[in-house]
Amino acid sequence: MTSAATMPGPRARPARAGDSLRRRLLLFLLVPVSITVVLVSVLVYAVASRYSDRVYDEGLLEDAYGLAKVLKATDSDALSPQAAFLLEYNKLGHNYYSVRSLRRGVLSASHEAIPPGPAPRLDGDAQFYDTAIGGVRSRAVALAVPAPADPSDTLVVTLAETVQDRQLRAQQILLMSILLQLVLTAVLLALMWSGVSRGLRALDPLIGRLARHGQELVPVGDVPVPAEIRPLSATIDALLERIRRLFVSQEHFIADAAHQLRTPLAGLALHAERARSSADESQRADALAQVQVLTMRLARTATQLLALSRAQAPVEAAAPMAPLRLDQRVPEILGEHVARAMRADVDLGYEGPDEALTVRADAYALHDALGNLIDNALSYVRRGGTVSVALRRHGESARVSVDDDGPGVAESALPRLGDRFFRAPEAIEGGTGLGLAIVRRIADRHDARVAFARSRLGGLRVELDFPLIAPDAPSGRVAPLIAEPR
Repeated sequence: MTSAATMPGPRARPARAGDSLRRRLLLFLLVPVSITVVLVSVLVYAVASRYSDRVYDEGLLEDAYGLAKVLKATDSDALSPQAAFLLEYNKLGHNYYSVRSLRRGVLSASHEAIPPGPAPRLDGDAQFYDTAIGGVRSRAVALAVPAPADPSDTLVVTLAETVQDRQLRAQQILLMSILLQLVLTAVLLALMWSGVSRGLRALDPLIGRLARHGQELVPVGDVPVPAEIRPLSATIDALLERIRRLFVSQEHFIADAAHQLRTPLAGLALHAERARSSADESQRADALAQVQVLTMRLARTATQLLALSRAQAPVEAAAPMAPLRLDQRVPEILGEHVARAMRADVDLGYEGPDEALTVRADAYALHDALGNLIDNALSYVRRGGTVSVALRRHGESARVSVDDDGPGVAESALPRLGDRFFRAPEAIEGGTGLGLAIVRRIADRHDARVAFARSRLGGLRVELDFPLIAPDAPSGRVAPLIAEPR
């Protein structure tokens, strides 16, 4: 079952070989900047075009008011040919005019009639509207004024102009806006390139620190880097620390193996040479018997060394822990030693609980720990002796105890039990001094307490206290039976 701590998260797109962080950052910045530039260009064009139209409308309105003043000043409803020519003149297009009486109809107009638009009121504002004259788009304004010759009549003065001039100005504004935005984009790209390049230089101290120390596993967390880079340096430090612990564990294993295997291998070579060179059949048989004993010792030592290596492995490299029923697991492990106990005529007993006792444990490591305790007890009891294994609740812990009626260990030597290669003076020949060390390392990893004392049977008593958990706790995060204080 996969624990919550190891559930995979969403996978990021893997970086291709040759990917450039600078290029990727610039691309990430270029997309929003380009969109912004386009939007700003459209907005500038719309605002400028609207402002230009307003300026043209104001000019057209002024011309309409001017025409109304001319009519009032001349006290006539008709225009002179010179005034009509000036009104119609337009460098890029054409202008149109119309003077219409509400009572008498059209009094004066350009050769192209202006389509009527919204009727203006005498006391109201001028009316602007879009129209088409001779198939050409035009803009018109209508203004109502009193008739000079008949104050009871109303004249509607209408002026119109084609929009070619406006369109030309709009194109000029758009071209100018595009040129300005292109210059602005180039400047922004140069600033982004410079900013990203300067920002990436913050990685130089980190890279230099790693390059200077070469093969040394020196932390880089003290290198001054920006806050955004600190998670990276912390991750590098954590990785270096894990590698360092793996190297230390490997060095310890090599040292332990050299320490433990040197003597048996030398003995094997010696007795093998005796068996090969001896002419006496009894001496040859004795030498071969010693070879067999040493071979078994080597096999046991290798097994113990591998178990110790697993127990000392860093937490990251160890197998995940999961809820485990001790009341079911302990009898299974005990059953593996029944045959050996029967051969040695040892009374191997077990006392179990009346309830389920669940702990958070690595099943393989737990098997190594309890197997070593039972094996150690069976090795020290005499023929016809007794080994008792018990499992019971002890407060909020599950206690596994192993008692034997062997020679025991002196009080002064009890604190050193569990040290690597330590063997009490009462220890039997052929031991490795690793069994209880394995138990202590496994207990430490499980937050368990291990204690050594004098057994009520007369030999050694070893106690292992594992913290109990709720039986239905998930494998990733296990809830203790007692709530932690807030």
